Amino acid sequence: MRDPIAVILAAESSALGQPLPAEALCSQVRRVALFTEAFLPKVDGVSRTALLTIRHLQRSGRALIVFAPYPAPEQIEGTPIYRVPSLWLPSYPETRVALLWLPIWQRLRRFQPDLIHLFSPFTLGLMGMLGGGALGVPLVANYQTDLPGYAHSYGAPHLAPLFKAILRYIHNGCTLTLAPTPIIAAQLRTWRFKRVRLWGRGVDTARFTPSRRSAAWQERLRNGRAEALGVALYVGRMAREKHLEALREVAADPAIALTLIGDGQHLPQVKQVLCEGGRSAHFIGHLLGDDLADAYAAADVFVFPAVRETFGQVILEAMASGLPVIAADQGGSAALVQHGQTGFLVAAHDAEAFRQRTRQLLTDSALRRRMSLAARAYAEGRAWSAVMSDLEGYYSEAIRLQRRWLRARRC
Repeated sequence: MRDPIAVILAAESSALGQPLPAEALCSQVRRVALFTEAFLPKVDGVSRTALLTIRHLQRSGRALIVFAPYPAPEQIEGTPIYRVPSLWLPSYPETRVALLWLPIWQRLRRFQPDLIHLFSPFTLGLMGMLGGGALGVPLVANYQTDLPGYAHSYGAPHLAPLFKAILRYIHNGCTLTLAPTPIIAAQLRTWRFKRVRLWGRGVDTARFTPSRRSAAWQERLRNGRAEALGVALYVGRMAREKHLEALREVAADPAIALTLIGDGQHLPQVKQVLCEGGRSAHFIGHLLGDDLADAYAAADVFVFPAVRETFGQVILEAMASGLPVIAADQGGSAALVQHGQTGFLVAAHDAEAFRQRTRQLLTDSALRRRMSLAARAYAEGRAWSAVMSDLEGYYSEAIRLQRRWLRARRC
């Protein structure tokens, strides 16, 4: 069996396209320290964005060090990973929370970065923010995880104000905060986050493409449900904040073959909800690389009921694969899906609305075809190379702001 990390690296090898030309790079940034709150072997939006950024920085010739929670790999293609001791959460074991580990600052001081980039900062990001402040270097922070929203999803709403205050402290201690969608950027500004900029995400349209559609994968996704009009696909973690119970009516409709790809601690509860009382749902487990791309292409529509997403990378992958998307009308999903053009937005948690829209698309082949083409066209305009070019611009802006603040402090 292949090493899953090797599979992930191979799958992402073509995502960035051609390296950016030298004139598109921020020449003042030669040494970058990257702090990521999640990393391989966990695969989620934070770890994947961090990995692609690492690959971009490596290809641009920067010196790089990465700080990530244990059990991250020791290195990524020559870049050292400083593995920080971490704890796992009893209700969320696939997530590791890094400890406040003072040796981080010693390693950071020895490396002497020109810039520090934080990915979804919390405990580890706090260490990076404080270390960057002590060194007087610019800090760029991604907002990628809606921790206040997760507090509500996990039955601890009283923690939401605390999480919001901690995140505001960390992000406002940075030079720039990068939000993934305009909706999230507006939300952060209402929470009094400062210096918020928009930094979206890209998709590998060469890997995720309708041309991969095959009869073999269609049969695998259908899993014997020959009476169904087509396949409704979900891809993502089996976690409570994904609110997969909103797909219960989709699973109850014999005209829809619901198939879910992914794994997680919440999988037994999801199976119980979607397979009891005559409902039918097929679970494939975790897929990577070409298998995942083949699965997307073999489906007919994509369903995504999560309401706490800051972006929703799987939505962009589904659209690149030519799938109309039916998603909840909250969070990052609402910024990606153009209602009535590339799919439908439905009220959060409305299980019947998910079923009706899914059945509508499976019944109306002309509408599905129109939305498929529009979804693919939308994804084709979101190359990772353009995303990384934007990042270089934000690095340049962070350098300018930091120098301005240092000059003002001397006066």
